[in-house]
Amino acid sequence: MKVTIKDIARMAGVSHPTVSRALNDDPGVNEETRRRILQIAEELDYVPNLAARRLAERKSNCIGVIWPAIDSMLFYNLFIQIRNEAAKKGFSVLLSLDDPVKAMQTLNQQFVDHVIYWAGPDWVPSAEFLKQKQLFKGDMLLMGGGEEADTHLLKIDRRHGVNEAVKHLAALGHTQIGFIGETSDKLVGFTEGLVDCKLELRREYLIPVNTQPETEIFHNRTVSELLDDSNRPTAFVLEGQSVFFQMAKLLRQRKIRIPDELSLIVYDDVPELQMFEVPLTTIGPSLQALAELALAMLTGHSGNVKGQAREWRNEELKTRLVVRQSVAPPIL
Repeated sequence: MKVTIKDIARMAGVSHPTVSRALNDDPGVNEETRRRILQIAEELDYVPNLAARRLAERKSNCIGVIWPAIDSMLFYNLFIQIRNEAAKKGFSVLLSLDDPVKAMQTLNQQFVDHVIYWAGPDWVPSAEFLKQKQLFKGDMLLMGGGEEADTHLLKIDRRHGVNEAVKHLAALGHTQIGFIGETSDKLVGFTEGLVDCKLELRREYLIPVNTQPETEIFHNRTVSELLDDSNRPTAFVLEGQSVFFQMAKLLRQRKIRIPDELSLIVYDDVPELQMFEVPLTTIGPSLQALAELALAMLTGHSGNVKGQAREWRNEELKTRLVVRQSVAPPIL
């Protein structure tokens, strides 16, 4: 038969609340009484009802993560880092790939202590999401971008890394550099890098990508024509891993060798991009540093003193250029 707090209280000759305070190491219990209660609990092999405690305290030692349902090695690797950092601080992690509103509903029902939401740079909360957020009793952190009141903000300076990538290529002697990606802060960093290096911005070297699911990331014909041109770029900066995979097919078809005939730099610094025959030079934040900062922001105690206003942190992590074998001086 399962032992309860009532059993321990009866044997110790104390009230139920006294047993509860002793087992939870709360103040207000005589030390001799506390020792007697703990000894009885140990002798009876008492197992606390964690579900009931969680319901009473509305705490779970759990961090909820709302992740975009995107097929990306970046999110997989970052989630692993977040899980590892959370474990160091005694937290478990609950991941949701649902629509953000449904995900918040689920996390509210689970009484998670904190929420991390990868929002992206252009995210705008819906009225339904804000309603669920108001019901949430813990702290939320927006990662990747977006703005929201009473929320920790952890942004990523993507422009910095892309700017450094262009400067690195220019230092190697590249003057014809292309970019495949969205009209975003990455493109801003790219154009700023060209301006800083006094290089020409050639519109035909800028290839837009599609944002709609289940479509080609970019038009193969457009990029194929550019690759077949005798005056093609000697280097490309690619917005992400998915762009690289489609680009790699076109390069294999033409037997264009990296980096001998074309240098490549890819945004997303994930371990898998080091596993190709030619390890790829990458741009991106350190995923470990990103996870460490996110957990520090969420689990810090600054501003939690009773009567003191909550401190909502706003941090920005710079991206970095990691040089590997996919870049080399151009063939003159």
